[in-house]
Amino acid sequence: MSHWPRWAQEIVNYSLSIVALLLLWQLAHWGAQLLFPPIHPKFPNPRAQILPGPLEAFGALAHNWRETSRDLEASGVRLILGLLISLFTAAPLGLMIGAGRRLNGLLTPLIYTIYPIPKVVFWPVLLILFGIGENSKVSFIVLMVFFQILLSARDAAQHIPPSYVISALAAGAKRSQLFWHVILPASLPEIFTSLRVSLGIGVAALYIAETAIRPRFGLAKTISQSAFPLIPARLYAGIIALAFLGLMLYIAIEAIERFVCRWKYL
Repeated sequence: MSHWPRWAQEIVNYSLSIVALLLLWQLAHWGAQLLFPPIHPKFPNPRAQILPGPLEAFGALAHNWRETSRDLEASGVRLILGLLISLFTAAPLGLMIGAGRRLNGLLTPLIYTIYPIPKVVFWPVLLILFGIGENSKVSFIVLMVFFQILLSARDAAQHIPPSYVISALAAGAKRSQLFWHVILPASLPEIFTSLRVSLGIGVAALYIAETAIRPRFGLAKTISQSAFPLIPARLYAGIIALAFLGLMLYIAIEAIERFVCRWKYL
């Protein structure tokens, strides 16, 4: 396997991880059946039904795939838009703050004041400003993710070795060239790491936004509708779809990082 191409090794690793997770899920399902035996031969224990087996969940996913695929597309568009807006606004701003002492001194206290505030408290404000449409949901994702990327980019710019900057300036680099050829490339690995962390935060923000205002299409809508009243197989089918969305985005981020930061993987 050590002589296989990198992409083949990645496929095998992901496949083994998924198989292991499904086996653990099946074992947990069997354990629930043993722990909560049927109340009556004709009436299974409701507690045991809370955790269906993976085959039952995937069966519900296949049965409702037409609706789930629309939900997956709608949620995916919201999440990707929120992440892209956050990345292309927070990362440049964070790099400029980290690279400039005066800007860092002026804005860091403001950032430290706002960052600890739970962003969910601004949800009513976003509803008033943007209404109950797509703008409020995407804006909430941006608000949740923005400061994570901002601080990571700022810290990355601050920790660039001074020798890099001195060498570039000695070679006659202008301020714009210093940013594009030194600060940005040196900070990219940490920005991508922050983006991976932010993806988890973004998924949570997506779920909150779609649960608070149930849109016509959205994975959180399917999950919440399957929870009350409880439809276990369909509930876990929605969770599988949400996990699939996150997995695909993680793979995409890693692939982009390998292309943009090729020197890191030499």
